[in-house]
Amino acid sequence: MLLKVCLNGARAPTDHPRLPVTPGALARDAAACHAAGAGASHVHPRAAHGGESLDAADIGVAVSDIRHACPGVPVGVSTGAWILPDVTARHARVASWKALPANTRPDFASVNLSEPGWESIADALLDAGIGVEAGVWFPEDVSRLMAWPRAAECLRILVETQSSQPEAACQEARTLVDLLRATGLELPLLVHGSEGGAWAVLGWARRHGFDARIGLEDTLVLPDGQRAADNAALVTAALQLQHG
Repeated sequence: MLLKVCLNGARAPTDHPRLPVTPGALARDAAACHAAGAGASHVHPRAAHGGESLDAADIGVAVSDIRHACPGVPVGVSTGAWILPDVTARHARVASWKALPANTRPDFASVNLSEPGWESIADALLDAGIGVEAGVWFPEDVSRLMAWPRAAECLRILVETQSSQPEAACQEARTLVDLLRATGLELPLLVHGSEGGAWAVLGWARRHGFDARIGLEDTLVLPDGQRAADNAALVTAALQLQHG
């Protein structure tokens, strides 16, 4: 089972003193998390002004630095609509990644199926040779995925719960997984929660044999509620939870 680390997300540097933002910081954190047991990294590269970026140059530098620090470990990025709301502009940025040298191109990217224009973004990724993680947040996203002709080409499906309440988040995961299983689509499922639901959903995912993720994007605290020192501490706790 894969444990992926989500290093920073859309969080601001003020949210946590060890939140990695620069390419160098992302690379150091990715290496520490890989040493702790993470099998892949998910990152949100930043532009020079500090905001999240889909520009090929910013993506390429971050991916290159992480690859240098963690040779052979898959690295992925986000295509979230909040980064660049205009669908046409977002599609153009993602399509431009195809021109990146292979060693600076992401291995995969997440695409949220609840966002307008997601099909064109996913098509651009596949056409660039970049794996698609289909982000399923709501039951209707399952229907959207199945209506897309290239659904079977996805790398995996992200089952992404929204509730910060542990029980409710696990129920969301169960509902989405059941809907996905009923489609007959045979793709790996990576199940995760966020904030108050993060650890409960991770435990649920591991008990049911699904891939999972953890990192400062999803939660700032350890299972006992104490503030995590860094991403590597979250990875270590996740693996201890799995084997405990």
